[in-house]
Amino acid sequence: NRLLIHEQQLAADSQARQNTAKFRPHIRHHHHQAHMSFPSNGNWVPPAVYAEAFAKELGRVHCQVGKVRVKGSTITKDEEEGVAWLRSAAVGGDAGAQFELGRCNDEGRGVERDVFAAVKWYEAAAHRAHPQAICTLGFCYAKGHGVAQNETAAAKLFLRAAQLKLPEGQYNLAVCHAKGRGVDQDLTRAVELYRKAAGQGHADAMCNLAHCMERGQGVPPDPEGAFLWFQEAYEKTKSETARYHVGRCYFKGVGTVKDESKAAAILGDRVWELGRSGASER
Repeated sequence: NRLLIHEQQLAADSQARQNTAKFRPHIRHHHHQAHMSFPSNGNWVPPAVYAEAFAKELGRVHCQVGKVRVKGSTITKDEEEGVAWLRSAAVGGDAGAQFELGRCNDEGRGVERDVFAAVKWYEAAAHRAHPQAICTLGFCYAKGHGVAQNETAAAKLFLRAAQLKLPEGQYNLAVCHAKGRGVDQDLTRAVELYRKAAGQGHADAMCNLAHCMERGQGVPPDPEGAFLWFQEAYEKTKSETARYHVGRCYFKGVGTVKDESKAAAILGDRVWELGRSGASER
């Protein structure tokens, strides 16, 4: 019996050793993988979102290089090379480059002047919600510049730009409402829009708002408020229109104490035109 038990124990030990030998490589394999094995990146493809973001950033870089080359603000001016950079970014879908390329075609900078090509690039940028492109395209429709004149389409584009808080869009839409171009005439709405653009420092909007306040158009008459807007426009933007009207207000005593010497200091010899013509505006 003892011999039988001993043989059974030897057999069990032998089986255990075999099992251990069988599984030991597997255990070492997992240990090796945990510390030494890394996924290969040889065939790695970036997710579409990363590729798209990289393309956009590259487009912005090309756009900036193109703008600097065209304007020559910090490096040697080379309009043709600048246009090439802008075109590279514009074809890739960069809205800023499309707008700038439109301007180059519009002004004949670095490329032969082509207002029809300019409009196409403005349209491409406007499709991507570029505020300045939307507003400029509206101006093209308002004036029949590179497209058939269409004041209704122009007003709609100015509205889009105004909704994007572009001061030029707010100002142009205000002019449409003030004159009834492409929209119903509405002086109250015009004043509201002039005020929004003026609040962003738009010189012409400040002056037009001042005119409305001086004449009581779309707002109760307020000559003092009008003078302050003319003055702010002149001090902040050095607008020639604003300078003229500040001088006029001093010369005529509109919204401020009459002071012909101040008017002369501001307008120079031109101040006497006011006395001869009795003009109330430029």
